[in-house]
Amino acid sequence: MRLQFLVFFTVLLVLLGGTGAYLALRSMALLPWLGRHPAWVWGCLAVTVLLIASAPVLHRSLPSEAACRMEFLYWVSYGLFGLVSTFLVYLLAADLLQALARAVLGAPPWAGGFAWLLAAALALGSNLLGLAAVLRPVPLEAHDIHVPGLAPDLEGFRIVQLSDLHVGPFSRADRLDELCAQVNALEPDLVAVTGDLVDGEADGARDKVARLGALRARHGVHFVTGNHEYYSGVGPWIQELRGLGWRVLMNEHALLRHGQADLAVAGMPDPTGRRAPGGGPDLARALAGVPPGAFKLLLFHPPSGVEAAEAAGVQLQLSGHTHAGQYFPWSLLVQRLWRYAQGLHRVGDLWIHTSRGTGFWGPPNRFLVPPELTLLVLRRG
Repeated sequence: MRLQFLVFFTVLLVLLGGTGAYLALRSMALLPWLGRHPAWVWGCLAVTVLLIASAPVLHRSLPSEAACRMEFLYWVSYGLFGLVSTFLVYLLAADLLQALARAVLGAPPWAGGFAWLLAAALALGSNLLGLAAVLRPVPLEAHDIHVPGLAPDLEGFRIVQLSDLHVGPFSRADRLDELCAQVNALEPDLVAVTGDLVDGEADGARDKVARLGALRARHGVHFVTGNHEYYSGVGPWIQELRGLGWRVLMNEHALLRHGQADLAVAGMPDPTGRRAPGGGPDLARALAGVPPGAFKLLLFHPPSGVEAAEAAGVQLQLSGHTHAGQYFPWSLLVQRLWRYAQGLHRVGDLWIHTSRGTGFWGPPNRFLVPPELTLLVLRRG
């Protein structure tokens, strides 16, 4: 794990350095008055890079409990990361447009300065709007899942999905209490947590996660691991969640009796688990022994393996992981990388729902990609 972090941190510094150098050089070129003070520009760049890098370094090097208390530093570090990452895209676009305008249309020299100011304003505005979306209560997204041949007693069965909460230094106890109240008010039959619940070792985030023990559902809370559980000490976390009364599904299923109908909740660990004790996802093991007439619900963190699940008779798969890109304009890239990046899709006889995430990771930014609390209701036909 230390080697993985070293590789991650090296790549992060290279990317930050390259991005920062481009932003500094083009800023000085587009704004001549900045070009007259290069020491100030490079100094601001160095401070920004150090602040951005400080949060992941402290997250891994300090005791977990101490890291989780440094909330202000996390807001500054990841907030700057979000600002820089969006400014990069906007400045690239604005720089290209001003160059074309000057070459083709004969735009005046001040067009470069205007392009810089426009990119900076768009970056700052979009980050502030994205921060506002993070701070607001999580909006509810509701879907009816129409299933041919659904058992009559499963008509109206209510599933609430939580995904990608990333409980850690950013998480406030009162917000977690509000989330539990939101979920319980929906009177779910089942709560499904599809991974990346935590972002920190159990010693540091235990008290915050314990507040989620207030979640209530007729058939309880069912959980599968995401990749971040493996970065945060998966073994202790599994014990903590089982202590809350949650059913942790590791290539296994829970068979629920709802009236006269059977519903099998199968769960597979995240593919990151291939390198951990217990291994990675195994659909055959997860579904082994499920009665032929049972409704098959699969919980799996990444929105992948859909065709295999459909062939195995799964009728509904719940996933997360993508955050749908979390914020514009990077959300456009994620939509291209994942076939089922967000929302509800039909694949043969299977429905897959990919949550945009109930929380956020890294930059506190949800610009044009709001978080979601998801209610899925089973319907016949």
